[in-house]
Amino acid sequence: MTTEKRLEKCQKLFDKGLDKKNMQKVLKLLGAPHYTAKEVESFRLWNDYLPRADEFPYTVEQRNYHILWEVVDRVPLGINVEFAIPFRAMIAKKLFKKCGDGFIANEGCRFNYGHLIEVGDNVAWNHCCYIDSKGGVKFGDFSMITEYSRIFTHGHSESDHEVRTYKPVEIGEYAKIYTAATILGGVKIGKGAIVATGSIVTKDVDDFQVVAGIPAKPLRERRTDGKNPEEFNHYTLKDKAFQK
Repeated sequence: MTTEKRLEKCQKLFDKGLDKKNMQKVLKLLGAPHYTAKEVESFRLWNDYLPRADEFPYTVEQRNYHILWEVVDRVPLGINVEFAIPFRAMIAKKLFKKCGDGFIANEGCRFNYGHLIEVGDNVAWNHCCYIDSKGGVKFGDFSMITEYSRIFTHGHSESDHEVRTYKPVEIGEYAKIYTAATILGGVKIGKGAIVATGSIVTKDVDDFQVVAGIPAKPLRERRTDGKNPEEFNHYTLKDKAFQK
């Protein structure tokens, strides 16, 4: 079966509704081990046991989409980016609160509550980034986060671990979060801003500002060479592959 045909079959099953029967069919298309419908129905995720699970519960379909996101990284077919990247984008369109066109997610990207994530057009997540979306996360058009970046939207009381606070994070359009940077709850990264490798961001970052360090501090304005953001070529792969 061609990659295009396999993706087409998956999309048709998604559009019919991802109940336990259609979930079985998609798992088969992925080459995953066989599970009975009853077994599929019993699957639970980490976020099903998190404190906000009662406040923001997954529907059966949402849970199944999230499971498929995890599964595609664990089957040989997931090595084929011509399948895996469009497949993840298909999931995001169904699971996320919002997902624009041209979304790219590389392998190893993890999140907890997909339905609390909003993604604009041509957003890119690179290898092994982590999105703690309990407090809500928004990504503006053409924003990108790179390898091993982390976004956190919650914190714990030092005197009582069960006491948590939740604050949303927003990544502005054309912003870039470089390798192993960490964004903490309540932070807004401005339009066109750059967060340097390994930084920990605890405060808002202004538009087109470059920040670095622990905690991150302003270094300078982004060098734009007089270009508008639309001319930044914020495309992840060559020839704008998988994006528009």
